[in-house]
Amino acid sequence: MKSQIKKTAITACFALMSIVTFAQVRPTDNVPAPPAGGPGEMPARPGRHRGGLEPGRALKVLTSLNGKVIAYQTNDRYIYNRFTLQNGNQVITVRFPEQLGKQLMSTAAKGKSVTVKGFTDNGPDGVNVFQMVSLLVDGTQIADTPPNIPIVPVNAPSGTFTGKINDFKRDQGGAIRGLSLDNKIEIDLPPHAVEQLQPLLKAGDKVKVTGIKDTPPSGVAFETGAPTTIHPETIEINGQTYLLR
Repeated sequence: MKSQIKKTAITACFALMSIVTFAQVRPTDNVPAPPAGGPGEMPARPGRHRGGLEPGRALKVLTSLNGKVIAYQTNDRYIYNRFTLQNGNQVITVRFPEQLGKQLMSTAAKGKSVTVKGFTDNGPDGVNVFQMVSLLVDGTQIADTPPNIPIVPVNAPSGTFTGKINDFKRDQGGAIRGLSLDNKIEIDLPPHAVEQLQPLLKAGDKVKVTGIKDTPPSGVAFETGAPTTIHPETIEINGQTYLLR
């Protein structure tokens, strides 16, 4: 009797093991769904979505303007970066990359007929301007290319500059951005320095500054008589020196 019970138990164990093994190797009916987009379509790359470009990164629509160059104009750093264009009955401001200033002013001088390709954009003062991408004049095309060197080279030597304050230097929006000295030197100041030092600064005060002279890329055209711009590291006012880095 005991032997029969033992045999029955062993048989039941083998049967159970067979069921478990079969359950493990049997293919499942729940096959993972294929990637979205159907057979043969690769998943979208990171940074893009199925509609094309990322939301908020719309393509710029380029248009062309024909007309005559009226005059070149500078920004608040005395660098030529735009010109006015007589387009029919309209006068349009065309902004261009600073490093193209010398080339444009010599090739597309005042009175020249040009074709400008670009797009409408907001200027720093909130006014719409036409941003140049390329310009055609007398069969020569001038295109927008980035500068090859930084505006302030990393290895530029630091120097010491002194002078008396004439006035505050302001940007096109009227905000204070630095100091104008009596010897045609301008000192750029970061916003936090302007906020803290403005109560201490007044016309006629002598200041001593250590810093790096601004050296823009080749091709930039400055206004005649433009002051030298200094990117300061320290400034001394009334015998007290402040670190600006």
